[in-house]
Amino acid sequence: MAVILCTYCFSSIRTARREAQEQLSTEPGSQRFSRQERKDSSPAWIQQALEESQADAGKGGK
Repeated sequence: MAVILCTYCFSSIRTARREAQEQLSTEPGSQRFSRQERKDSSPAWIQQALEESQADAGKGGK
Protein backbone atom coordinates (compact mmCIF):
# COMPACT_ATOMS: atom_id res chain seq x y z
CA MET A 1 0.00 0.00 0.00
CA ALA A 2 2.86 2.38 0.86
CA VAL A 3 4.57 1.66 -2.45
CA ILE A 4 1.40 2.51 -4.36
CA LEU A 5 0.94 5.74 -2.39
CA CYS A 6 4.55 6.83 -2.96
CA THR A 7 4.35 6.02 -6.65
CA TYR A 8 1.15 8.03 -6.97
CA CYS A 9 2.71 11.02 -5.15
CA PHE A 10 5.81 11.03 -7.33
CA SER A 11 3.84 10.75 -10.54
CA SER A 12 1.44 13.52 -9.43
CA ILE A 13 4.30 15.87 -8.64
CA ARG A 14 6.01 15.08 -11.93
CA THR A 15 2.79 15.69 -13.86
CA ALA A 16 2.13 18.98 -12.05
CA ARG A 17 5.64 20.22 -12.83
CA ARG A 18 5.31 19.26 -16.48
CA GLU A 19 1.94 21.03 -16.78
CA ALA A 20 3.29 24.14 -15.05
CA GLN A 21 6.23 24.30 -17.46
CA GLU A 22 3.94 23.87 -20.44
CA GLN A 23 1.63 26.59 -19.15
CA LEU A 24 4.52 29.00 -18.66
CA SER A 25 5.89 28.37 -22.13
CA THR A 26 2.50 28.79 -23.82
CA GLU A 27 1.39 31.97 -22.03
CA PRO A 28 1.47 34.98 -24.33
CA GLY A 29 4.05 37.51 -23.23
CA SER A 30 5.80 35.08 -20.95
CA GLN A 31 9.51 35.64 -20.67
CA ARG A 32 12.24 33.29 -19.70
CA PHE A 33 14.99 35.05 -17.82
CA SER A 34 18.57 33.98 -17.88
CA ARG A 35 20.33 33.41 -14.60
CA GLN A 36 22.13 36.76 -14.91
CA GLU A 37 18.88 38.65 -15.63
CA ARG A 38 17.23 37.12 -12.58
CA LYS A 39 20.23 38.02 -10.46
CA ASP A 40 20.19 41.61 -11.71
CA SER A 41 16.51 42.03 -10.89
CA SER A 42 16.84 40.55 -7.37
CA PRO A 43 16.76 42.72 -4.29
CA ALA A 44 20.18 43.61 -2.94
CA TRP A 45 19.96 41.35 0.13
CA ILE A 46 19.32 38.30 -2.06
CA GLN A 47 22.31 39.13 -4.25
CA GLN A 48 24.50 39.55 -1.18
CA ALA A 49 23.34 36.23 0.29
CA LEU A 50 24.01 34.43 -3.00
CA GLU A 51 27.47 35.92 -3.28
CA GLU A 52 28.29 34.95 0.31
CA SER A 53 27.07 31.38 -0.17
CA GLN A 54 29.09 31.06 -3.37
CA ALA A 55 32.17 32.39 -1.58
CA ASP A 56 31.65 29.95 1.28
CA ALA A 57 31.20 27.07 -1.15
CA GLY A 58 34.42 28.07 -2.92
CA LYS A 59 36.37 28.12 0.35
CA GLY A 60 35.06 24.73 1.45
CA GLY A 61 35.92 23.06 -1.84
CA LYS A 62 39.58 24.09 -1.82
